[in-house]
Amino acid sequence: MKKNLFLLLGLCCFTMMSFTINEIIDYLSVGSELSFNSEKYDLAWSSHPNATYYKQEYLRKSDKLEKYEKMMMVEAIKTTLNPDNVCQMKINELTNIKKLNPIVNFKQIQVPNQNDKILSFTISGGNILEWNVYRYQQQQIGNENMIILYCYSYRNYASTKGDVTKFLDYVKNNENKMITTITETKIPKVKVK
Repeated sequence: MKKNLFLLLGLCCFTMMSFTINEIIDYLSVGSELSFNSEKYDLAWSSHPNATYYKQEYLRKSDKLEKYEKMMMVEAIKTTLNPDNVCQMKINELTNIKKLNPIVNFKQIQVPNQNDKILSFTISGGNILEWNVYRYQQQQIGNENMIILYCYSYRNYASTKGDVTKFLDYVKNNENKMITTITETKIPKVKVK
């Protein structure tokens, strides 16, 4: 009887854990759907691993977290840093990676009439080629200073040199348009939960 009770208790705990692990929460109050470049993205994953950091990932209906083509991300971190500081930290990281990774390339853009910074960069790992367009924005939430990262991510999964060339051509042909689109996007006002 005790053995069955422990098994039942263990099964209940496992079932409860599986539901909480998969729970998707809009921690940043930016909505369960984003529109970007005439495409709709649904909130697919979220995390609040510590008191200062929040992350939400949005996918199109045709994409999966494990293997996506296009993704939008919204992140927030409580910090004393500003968009210049955070963008420069990412540039320093990319500069170091570029020493060993020839795919790494980046371009920094100042958003006109704002303190926002945009960073467009390519990176790779294994067979994954990734292009990201980050927009860093500073927001005040109550008395807290927060850096908001609004990001467009495009991935290709390369198995040949032709795949790499196709990916780099896609970036070259779309980079200016995506930078303009993310520059003109009204970044949602974050309210943390």
